[in-house]
Amino acid sequence: MTLDAPSMPRYVCRVCGGTGTESFRKRGFIVASCSSCASRFVPDPVADLPSYDEGYFAGQNNGGGYPAYLLDRELIVENFARRIRWLKPLSRGTRLLDVGAAYGFLLVAARSLGYEVLGVEPARGCADFARRELGVEILSGTLEQADLAAASFDVVTMFDVIEHLVDPAATLTRVHALLKPGGLFVVETGDVGALLARVCGRRWYYYDPPQHVTYFNQKSLADLLVRSGFSRPLAVGYLGKSVSLRNFAFQLGRSFGDGRLGDFSRAVSRSPLGRLTFPVPDRGNAFTFAVRRD
Repeated sequence: MTLDAPSMPRYVCRVCGGTGTESFRKRGFIVASCSSCASRFVPDPVADLPSYDEGYFAGQNNGGGYPAYLLDRELIVENFARRIRWLKPLSRGTRLLDVGAAYGFLLVAARSLGYEVLGVEPARGCADFARRELGVEILSGTLEQADLAAASFDVVTMFDVIEHLVDPAATLTRVHALLKPGGLFVVETGDVGALLARVCGRRWYYYDPPQHVTYFNQKSLADLLVRSGFSRPLAVGYLGKSVSLRNFAFQLGRSFGDGRLGDFSRAVSRSPLGRLTFPVPDRGNAFTFAVRRD
């Protein structure tokens, strides 16, 4: 007589509502793969969610976040300017809301290209900096907490944010309500179906729990957007970005973890070499969608 092996636990996919099983673990967190939409996700409940404060943008939150966001200011503004130039021909108005605005660098880029801008950002210190140093307005809190009028924006942007959300569908519903009919929503995230994700496996830098908890492929995100009331993508961008060696080496060190390779990467991140910059393509790694509110 043989005993059947116990079945693997199944977890509810926060992208499509289907179920999936564990694919691997990273930093002690389960990363499951949905059998319906092939998205990956950290199952609920997600323990030890990070605090998105100023420490996050200085790499101080248990080794997570961004190592020196303010030091990379000019680089980040130009990365965002590239994205605003890409979306501008698709927009039908100039009132723009950026979700997860950090220190307001996208707002600076958008303002310089003719947009009337507002941001939403959980980290109060970032919002204070943007108002004081850059002259742009950021509401402190989550999008769900923000006191904003329905149908009041022509464009909503969400760059490198949706992978952080434990309930992306609820946030997309809120975005839909804030856009004017025919308004443009632009969202950028990593692509679990892309070459880099498949080659790197669990070492892919977007697999970054507990900061990143939802991982999309292009079809699963497009389907979620349609269910949330948006059009199919009008355009798909692979916009790339320039990064500092300090940020690249910092993220590499997080991927390697403890050991000589991780220690070496972190040392490079802290060294004068960290000021060097280089371009990184998004094709085969990440993508940007532009969709309309129907």
